[in-house]
Amino acid sequence: MFGNCMRRPLGRDYARGWPEGPDREGQHPLVLFESPDGAEAHGVWKLLSRHGYRMTWCPGPKGGFSRQCALATTGHCPLVDEADAVVSALDLADPLDREVVRALHDVEAADKPVVVVASRGSAARWAEELPDCRVVAGPLSAKVIIRSLTLGTPVGAPTADS
Repeated sequence: MFGNCMRRPLGRDYARGWPEGPDREGQHPLVLFESPDGAEAHGVWKLLSRHGYRMTWCPGPKGGFSRQCALATTGHCPLVDEADAVVSALDLADPLDREVVRALHDVEAADKPVVVVASRGSAARWAEELPDCRVVAGPLSAKVIIRSLTLGTPVGAPTADS
């Protein structure tokens, strides 16, 4: 009768139960991590907090009540807008996830670092398609994510240290 009248849950909703770190005033950079895997997101959150970052999480278009992503459909997302950097580990083989990643390319044009994780076989192609994003060959490792997130570093071709 009412259809899908609930709003799409955001990363802060999913991560609500995660303990707060010492940076409650928002003095450290905020990273938005996009991944459908909650366990991966939790591991990345722990890694980033140890390295002085705050994190919020979005499971992507398949992780909520709606298969529509606000960023892909309207060009704006509150999680992306609040973040200082974005790391997307969405499935680039999925058409819905590809729409989100292509929309992130426009975010990078606004001087917000965007890191996109691609498979080893497709990283070079995605680096060409998203020249303003830092494309890294997955799977994502602790060394690669921290090195890629150093805010203000140049972006471009896939990194060789993955």
